[in-house]
Amino acid sequence: MSLIGLIGGVSPEATKIYYGLLNDSARTHRGGQHSAETLFYMLDYGVMFGHYQTQDWTAFKAEVVKAALALKAAGAGAIAITSGTTHVGADAAAEATGLPLIHMLDCLSEAMVAKGSTRPLLLGTPWVMSGDYFAPALAERYDGTPIVPSEADRNLVGRVIFEELVEGVVKDSSRAEMSALVARYADQGADGVILGCTELCMILSQADCDVPVFSTTHIHAEAIDAWMQEQT
Repeated sequence: MSLIGLIGGVSPEATKIYYGLLNDSARTHRGGQHSAETLFYMLDYGVMFGHYQTQDWTAFKAEVVKAALALKAAGAGAIAITSGTTHVGADAAAEATGLPLIHMLDCLSEAMVAKGSTRPLLLGTPWVMSGDYFAPALAERYDGTPIVPSEADRNLVGRVIFEELVEGVVKDSSRAEMSALVARYADQGADGVILGCTELCMILSQADCDVPVFSTTHIHAEAIDAWMQEQT
């Protein structure tokens, strides 16, 4: 049986959620004593965040490629990355290994098309929201036009991610701020919200929003699980 190789650790909080979702599915499909058979390469969040802060994307991608090659050597039959920002290294990892890569933006695009969302609000790390990778890569797969928050709102989301969620801290006050942010953009025409950082599902869910919530963590985990089920 081919194993999925997961590149995680950016941050560890999101990777834990992925693994929990995959284990839930394994129990559902195979019985209560089973768990997900996976290979992990956990990147050092401190190293990756350092590259993020200096915008050293060459070094950032090199870490992702190193992880992908290690997973291939360990026997992975496909690769997935449990982080939105870290998908900047997805193409390089796929090219270096020659393995299938279960890309977050492929399944996200399919989910938004299925819901008919054409003007979703894009939330994530500040770089995901306004950088030169995520939105253009999404545009290659999807005809809609994501709404990028204002600089002040990007700073708010970045603060919640980097100062709270990656540390495992979830504050009700921050949930209220984030929910109000989504509501403001919904009033301006947003017809959905992309949780483009995989930690954001810790603080926002459909219960907190009046527009469809596209949690990349859950959507991506479902796609990974579908690949795993095909191997059994």
